[in-house]
Amino acid sequence: MSTIAITNVRVFEGTKLSNIKTVVIENGLISSKTMGEIVVDGKGGTLLPGFIDAHIHLSGIGDLEQSAHWGVTTMLDMATASSQLVDSLRNLPGLTDIQSCYHPASAPGSIQTTRMGFPLSSVVTTPQEAEEFVAQQVALGADYIKIILEDPAIMGPAALTPDIVVALVQAAHRLNKRVFCHTTSIAAVKLAVDAGIDELSHAPLEAPISESLAEAIAQKGLIVSPTMVMLQGVVKLNANMSSHRVLNFHNVELTVGALSKAGVSIVVGTDANSAPGSFFTLPHGESLHDELALLVAAGMTPVQVLQSATSIPAKLFGFKDRGVIEPGKRGDLVLVVGDPTVDIKATRNIQHVWIAGVQVR
Repeated sequence: MSTIAITNVRVFEGTKLSNIKTVVIENGLISSKTMGEIVVDGKGGTLLPGFIDAHIHLSGIGDLEQSAHWGVTTMLDMATASSQLVDSLRNLPGLTDIQSCYHPASAPGSIQTTRMGFPLSSVVTTPQEAEEFVAQQVALGADYIKIILEDPAIMGPAALTPDIVVALVQAAHRLNKRVFCHTTSIAAVKLAVDAGIDELSHAPLEAPISESLAEAIAQKGLIVSPTMVMLQGVVKLNANMSSHRVLNFHNVELTVGALSKAGVSIVVGTDANSAPGSFFTLPHGESLHDELALLVAAGMTPVQVLQSATSIPAKLFGFKDRGVIEPGKRGDLVLVVGDPTVDIKATRNIQHVWIAGVQVR
């Protein structure tokens, strides 16, 4: 593999842009060298670490191709009906790197099994079945565990009970697996916090979380991926949903503001998908840039949002080889025109993308 020198660029270093410098990729990794065999003139643009989308759903190789084109170099799949499909898309050269939970744990009659096509084997009805479910997912090769939490006052038996949720979390933690939870209601958020989960996916639609709940989330060190772009689409497209009495996107904006103010670790996730049973479909890759803009509109600074798409998820999810631009890290890089630390919309002005040193755009 040729050594590539990206010259005349400013580098996003986590809090600010560097002065003009050169970044070299050698054997797929950032190198400490100052010149390479191939020279790419950055023309004064901004070089960023490859973006990490912390919430997507896979349907095929096209999802990886679209994501790579838009600078998303790592994705966390938050449930795909076929584990074989996921495995066929792992570790493909020049394409977005993926991790997955495979199937999500849900209750009998859940939307996931009745509408979205997930197998009945993912239904959990007792603490013992919780142990078995986690063991099965880990045996398949799951990188983490996903749990669907709903408001029991609305969903009744189609919502997992607290004892089962706790059993799922404890079983996953015994096997050193993080637990991600679908939480789009206040009741679900409270259940997740009490059960000791690691990451909240989405945000409540019926009301914003309170300041005290935001502080509890922060104190427990939980991670939140609000998926604002998905929830905005859901509200626009659906007049009502069986799992919610109220659909109000402004509650999501208020929640993100409260979480940011409380110091909660926020990571960028889109819920990008093309699933037939989805309440709203989103293009992979491009939708991440919409999510960045929505997070800024909700009160986060452009620098905070860029960190939430690069260094923060890399650190929190244990990706020690990416998320920053420094020698020894993967050559996952995005070159854009403009300064996204001032104008977040500049992330769309992509000139080049490299994944593990392979130029894909």
